[in-house]
Amino acid sequence: MKKHGQRGFSLIVALVALVIMSLAAVSLMRTVSTSTLVSGNLAYEQAGVTAADVGVEAAAVWLENNAGKATSTTASTCAATVGATVLACNQSARGYAATRLDPTSSQSWSDVWAVLLAGGLSPVTQASADAAGNTTSYLIQRMCSAVGDSSSSIGCSTAPSSTECGSSKTLDSNAGAGNISCASPTYYRITVKVSGPRSTTSYIQVMVAL
Repeated sequence: MKKHGQRGFSLIVALVALVIMSLAAVSLMRTVSTSTLVSGNLAYEQAGVTAADVGVEAAAVWLENNAGKATSTTASTCAATVGATVLACNQSARGYAATRLDPTSSQSWSDVWAVLLAGGLSPVTQASADAAGNTTSYLIQRMCSAVGDSSSSIGCSTAPSSTECGSSKTLDSNAGAGNISCASPTYYRITVKVSGPRSTTSYIQVMVAL
């Protein structure tokens, strides 16, 4: 009888060990699955950032092509009472606002994008998705308090830096000659939205000065 009891105890130990091993195997599988999911999400995020760079570049090119222009093939002429350049007024169809627009409640990305759309802007979307399936759209704001040609009177321009500007020349250097290359830039805020696979959405903002 004692011998049979020992055999029964060994069976219980074996069953407990089998349960423990099964739980460990399930835990390992879940860990691997979670790691794969996280890695996949990181890959989607990185692809979204790369796609956003394309949107930023497209917006910057549009600004460069229209800065200081009275007329343009990619922008409407502003009314003479507003300003002499196409960037003096809103170009809603081109996703451009001549004034700064900010959310009044929260500062989440979705709120920022929503307030720009509420301002009448139409996002400029790239013609086709990239190889990763990301579609890029952008909106541009001029950091001014009112429409009109860029000037400090409507909060567009800032004073040259007190330490460095144009070609790394300091103010008042070379008997004041350094001031010649110190222009007061106008700042623009580019907001890019990337819509990707699995309903992923990424945002990025960039400030440029022209």
